[in-house]
Amino acid sequence: MLVSIITVTFNSEETLHDTITSVLEQDYDELEYIIVDGGSRDQTIEIIKFYEKEFKLKNIPFSWISEPDEGIYDAYNKGITLAHGELIGILNSDDWYNTNAISELVRVNQNHTFSIVSGERNKVTFNKKHYGIHLNKRDIARYIHRTMPLNFPATLIHKNVYRQIGKYDLTYRLSADYDLIFRAYKAGVTFLFSDKTLVNMRNSGATGQLKNLSITAKEDYHIRKKNKVKFARIFYYKRLIFNGLIIVRNTTRNILNIEY
Repeated sequence: MLVSIITVTFNSEETLHDTITSVLEQDYDELEYIIVDGGSRDQTIEIIKFYEKEFKLKNIPFSWISEPDEGIYDAYNKGITLAHGELIGILNSDDWYNTNAISELVRVNQNHTFSIVSGERNKVTFNKKHYGIHLNKRDIARYIHRTMPLNFPATLIHKNVYRQIGKYDLTYRLSADYDLIFRAYKAGVTFLFSDKTLVNMRNSGATGQLKNLSITAKEDYHIRKKNKVKFARIFYYKRLIFNGLIIVRNTTRNILNIEY
């Protein structure tokens, strides 16, 4: 079964090596790799070109584009349009796979054709220091109304899901993945899970930045309200309080010069 991995980039020279190398080192052979760049002005394109020969040596189909986009989810949608795989994964340019990530997800998915399969992820700092594991909330019916239940970087989505429910809604700057998973749940998609830790996700991505916490909270509230979730406003206020605690924690750590 062919698996398409999509990486979206923009000025990612500091972290892109980790991401690309982790795709090259997968123990699963039937891979396709697609990079969608938003018009980087640093060394990102040079890094991408450097690895072209490595993918050729491993007989892994590799393609990339670089052009302006309307944000991260527009880039996701471009990658999905280019993808040929039965299963499609999105690995952002500051994250990286463990070696067995794709083979494990394919194993768990087996012969399902309207499915989403996900594993666990390590939480790491920008400097790759591990500080915890984030587990999927496997009871989707219970948690989907409260929060994004899946470790998105550790997830593969069958192409039939995108065909039936559509791609990412560009209305959302930071929460379109939550919106897509909510739509998938309502469409009756089969959710499958691995108990293995498959991905390392830096806390330096867009949704982890303090300046974006309020945007994410508002977008999540809009998604719940759109889906007629009871107590949506209460979940919104709880999220704001939680985000406030994160800001206090991080400010304190910065003052005391503590990383994690």
